[in-house]
Amino acid sequence: MLAACWNRARALFAGPAPAPVASPAPFAYALPALFEGRADIADFDDCPREKRRTPHAMRADGSRKCFRCGHETPGQDS
Repeated sequence: MLAACWNRARALFAGPAPAPVASPAPFAYALPALFEGRADIADFDDCPREKRRTPHAMRADGSRKCFRCGHETPGQDS
């Protein structure tokens, strides 16, 4: 009984729990390529390697490159 009271008192005076650390936004992976001029357009597309939508560099020839895993998909003109 005394231990339960002690734990309750500690919980009351401890304050709020720390906020969870937020992960970077998905578009943050695309920003370096945009500033370095490596990407024509940054957009989200389905990555064949990761089997989910990820940020990609879309090039003028239709090819694209996943910013997360680096998988390159050839375009129509390649």
